[in-house]
Amino acid sequence: MVEQQKRRLESAISDMIEDMYRSHLRRMQHTMHRCAANCCDDERGTLDSVQRCIEKCASPLMDAQDYLQNELGNFQNHLQSCVKECNSDARSKLPANPNERDMSRSKHLFETCTGNCVDKHITLLPGLMKSIQKTLDRGVPRRSHLRDQKNHDA
Repeated sequence: MVEQQKRRLESAISDMIEDMYRSHLRRMQHTMHRCAANCCDDERGTLDSVQRCIEKCASPLMDAQDYLQNELGNFQNHLQSCVKECNSDARSKLPANPNERDMSRSKHLFETCTGNCVDKHITLLPGLMKSIQKTLDRGVPRRSHLRDQKNHDA
């Protein structure tokens, strides 16, 4: 049962990432490659100047990917907290010397609870995707800003 829940969640996240790629990242990738090709067309450019130009072209896509990764990491952390709470609840209901029946009941409680966590988090994915898309539409947060935010949250 836990494996089935894991596969459902992975599939839902994979679908969201694929949608995000199609709706935003592919277009950004296209722009990056065209920009980088233009950098290489500059016959007077030095190795360093062409490299800086290419890095500047790649920066928006890298920022978008970092932002997406950061948001998915936050999502994963919330899910893990939910599952940890399920584990703690199931363990706390076990008697001091549990028998097979107690263990089976605890396992069932844990699996039901984690199933609820997965269901809840799958229903959050469309809202997360809309939020990410709105942010990308407004302009990608720079990677340095995301690192500062992570350090602040820690």
